[in-house]
Amino acid sequence: MTFMRHTAFCIAMAALPLSAQAGPGHSPRAEWTGRGMNLTEAQQSSIKAIRDKHRPDLLLRRDAAKQAQTALQAALQDSTTPEAQLRSLHDKASAARFDLMLAQRSLHQEVQAILTPEQRAKAAERHALARVKRQERMRHLRMAAGMPG
Repeated sequence: MTFMRHTAFCIAMAALPLSAQAGPGHSPRAEWTGRGMNLTEAQQSSIKAIRDKHRPDLLLRRDAAKQAQTALQAALQDSTTPEAQLRSLHDKASAARFDLMLAQRSLHQEVQAILTPEQRAKAAERHALARVKRQERMRHLRMAAGMPG
C-alpha cells in the first residue's frame, strides 16, 4: 500500500508543473511579476507582444506534455505494460516537458532583455522567494502524504 501511495504521489508531483500553467490570455504570474517592477509603457507593450508571440507555441507544447504524461500514467496503471514501453513513454513525457521548458526559457530570455539591470535583480529576487514558497508547499504535501519532509 505504501508503495502505491508513493508512486501515485510521485506521478502527481511530476504533473504539478504542467497544471500550474496559465491558460490562454491569462497569466497571474506575469501580472504579479509586473507589479512593483516600475515597467515603462514601452516595456509593458513589448512584454505583452513577446508573450502573445510565444503563446501559441507554449500552448501546443503544454498540451503535448500533458498528453505524454497522461499516456505514461495510464501505462503505469496497467500491470501488463512491458517495461520497454514504459521507458519509451517516460522518455516521450520527459522530452515533451523539456521542450516546454525550452520554450518557456526562450520567452523568459526575451523578456529579460527588455528589463533594466535593477528590474532583472528585482525579478530574480521575486523568483527566489516564489521558489522558497513552492518548496515549502511541496514539503507540506509530502508530510500530508505520510512521506518524510
